[in-house]
Amino acid sequence: MSLLPTPTGASAAVRIGLLTAAVAGVLALLAATVTSIIEIRVVTTTQVIGTDTQLSGWDRHGPALALLAAFALAMALGAARGARPAMTALAICGLATLAIATLNDLPDLDRTGQVGRLYADAQARPGPGYYLETAGGALLLLAGGSLLLLGTPGRRERVSGGYQR
Repeated sequence: MSLLPTPTGASAAVRIGLLTAAVAGVLALLAATVTSIIEIRVVTTTQVIGTDTQLSGWDRHGPALALLAAFALAMALGAARGARPAMTALAICGLATLAIATLNDLPDLDRTGQVGRLYADAQARPGPGYYLETAGGALLLLAGGSLLLLGTPGRRERVSGGYQR
C-alpha cells in the first residue's frame, strides 16, 4: 500500500510537475536568503570600503524567507498526499513571499542610502536574490493554486444517486 494517492495518466504528470515547481520555489527562497536582493554600485564596483553595498535576503528579512521555504516544503509534502489544506497553505506561502518582495523590497530597489550620500554616482538595482525571491513566490503560488484547482487525486465525488470516481 502506497502512502501517496495514485492518480494516473496526464493528471499524475501534471501533479508531479506542480510538485516539482513547488520544490523549485523552495530552493529559490533558500537561495534568495543568502543572495543579494539589492546591489549598490559606485561607477562599476560594489566594493566600497566600510559600506555594505549588497543586501542579502537575510539582511533584509532575517530568517523569514528560510522559514517560509521550510514551511512550504512541509506543505508540498502534504499536498503530494492530496491534503487540500496543505495545497492552500502552499499557495499562501507564495502570496506571503510575493508580498515581502513587492511591499518590502520593491520600494527600496533604487535607494542608495548612505552610499548615495557619499558618492554622487552611486546607483542601486535589484540583485539576483530579488529575482529568486519573486520567482520562488510565483512558483509556490502557481503550484498550490493549481493543485487546488485540480482537486484531490483518487477522491470519490458525490453525484446525485451515488458516487463517481
